[in-house]
Amino acid sequence: METAEKSATTSDTTQHTPIAFRCELCGLNESCDYRGRRPPFASKIELLEECYVMRDPFAPPPQAVPDKPACEHYLVLGADCNLCRRTVCKASECSFFYGATFCRCCCMQRVQEFPLEVRSKIKKQFA
Repeated sequence: METAEKSATTSDTTQHTPIAFRCELCGLNESCDYRGRRPPFASKIELLEECYVMRDPFAPPPQAVPDKPACEHYLVLGADCNLCRRTVCKASECSFFYGATFCRCCCMQRVQEFPLEVRSKIKKQFA
């Protein structure tokens, strides 16, 4: 019986190390649960790039909502800019996604390098 209690206590106290996320443009500061493309708590999801991901703090634990897939219980906070490697959030004021995440500064400096149809979207978003 003691080993079962000890085992349960050990698994309860084992915690993951939170990852600090801070948007270098707006200053959004949050602890996230994972950085990468395949969050372990959303096993059916593979992101297109390495992102900072957290479990959805507003959703009940996945086992409490059996009708809702576990993959819907996460939030993508941001990613590193594909060009300058700055960490930016997914807010439309800070980043633009076109195959990868680009920070506002890189988008505006290199807007001519994007396809024509994307340029107007970038200009409109950061106007």
